[in-house]
Amino acid sequence: MRKIKAITAGILALAMALTMTACEEEVANNSGINPAGDSSETEVTTTNAPKDYVQEAAGQIADQLDNKDLVVDKQLQWMSFWPIDETQAACELFKTAYGVPKYKSDGKTLNDTGKIFEYLQTGWDDRYDKLATAIAGDASPDLFQFELADFPYGVIKGRYNPIDTVVDVDSPKWASIKPILDQYKVNGRYYAAFTEISFYNLMYYRKTMIEEAGLDDPRELFEQGKWDWNSFLDMARKWQQSGENRYVIDGFNPENDFVLSTGVPMIGNDGTKLINNLKNPDVERVMTDLIGVLQSENLRYPRHELNGWSTNPKAWASGEILFFGNGGDWVWRDQLLKYAKKDGWAEDEVRIVPFPKDPQADKHYVFLKQDAYMWIKGSDYADGVAAWYDCLITTSGSPEVREAGIKQNMENYNWSRENLEFMYDMTTLDGSSPLTWVVDFKSGLGKVSDGSACENPIQSLTNLPYLTGDSYIQKREEHNPAIQAAIDEINSYMEKAS
Repeated sequence: MRKIKAITAGILALAMALTMTACEEEVANNSGINPAGDSSETEVTTTNAPKDYVQEAAGQIADQLDNKDLVVDKQLQWMSFWPIDETQAACELFKTAYGVPKYKSDGKTLNDTGKIFEYLQTGWDDRYDKLATAIAGDASPDLFQFELADFPYGVIKGRYNPIDTVVDVDSPKWASIKPILDQYKVNGRYYAAFTEISFYNLMYYRKTMIEEAGLDDPRELFEQGKWDWNSFLDMARKWQQSGENRYVIDGFNPENDFVLSTGVPMIGNDGTKLINNLKNPDVERVMTDLIGVLQSENLRYPRHELNGWSTNPKAWASGEILFFGNGGDWVWRDQLLKYAKKDGWAEDEVRIVPFPKDPQADKHYVFLKQDAYMWIKGSDYADGVAAWYDCLITTSGSPEVREAGIKQNMENYNWSRENLEFMYDMTTLDGSSPLTWVVDFKSGLGKVSDGSACENPIQSLTNLPYLTGDSYIQKREEHNPAIQAAIDEINSYMEKAS
């Protein structure tokens, strides 16, 4: 079972995201940065002190740590453009087990900051430059955020240490997450210490809009095993016919979720090499049978025409758009909660559901969002890193922390218990979730997936067919040679990484 943190990277990255152009926002959403959209009305909420019940939950599981005897008396250096939320249960567990660090990373005595992490702030644009400078200058920080756009590229470039030197990924504690870890191996080694999973995108909808249009409730369809492309398209057409200017879905790149519902990533990773699936029949089928239909019948929200390429949560809140599919749990806090407060919606008005199943797929596949702390090459604080990873995996599997997380998110962000418990149940790692998680490595191919460029080759393969009706086959034939060359270059280095 996973916990939901009170403050995630998505919230803290918000200030950076607000400065991006609409075109950059689309790319950033594939790179781990959450575009805010509707920025003029966005309210960022932060928490300054841990809740008593979070501290209590952490105390109840302190004896479950594998590395209780480590001496961890220095702060961990964290380099990023956002600070780590130290009110989360993993931090409270760290303090309970090891105490508050007495020294800074350089050995100087601390003056009772109460902080586990020394925050080395970067900007969004210069984060990799600063990391490279630190590594080259023998001043490596300990931790850096995982970004799919830098994997496996960052491993190849020597930015990260393998975590399996400080974590026993074959131990029972890591068993439930092991199938996820296995998707991120490079030359047989593990580099990304994932300890929980979450939705890359959820579909948010309003209960009253469903009822007034006479539609079946998507959550009920999901629970009945009937939530697939067919029921989704049927709902989309009925919704379009129920009023003027009505669209079924808005979001930055929801087409990626539809592609991954086939279970086939456009660029896969078998642990030894990247695999080009652009000509896979299932990829071609989703581009024609679902994404092509959404465009040709004008069912998707045409944000490129109506809103300057930006998403429009206000149009969703006012009843023009049925589903807002623009991110995971952070979207509620950062974009949608203000409408619920402003209009006084009932607690159960907003509901969530995963993206629909491919009716031809053997399982209900969904797009995995991954968060991890990467151990930096040159860091000599193995004990501190090992202790932090142990705290993360221990809290992630804790029923006590689950309940504390539900309570914290209900208090801080007005989540309904129903939606929170649904997310927990869907993202549990105990084998009971009906969902199967899959990831696409297409955003980490260097120049052909460059997040600073508008309409890079990788993005245009799906984004333009979805929005403008461009031919996927033509786009693929145009860009596949450069994409395959990038894959070949990365694969030639993957076997050399250690």
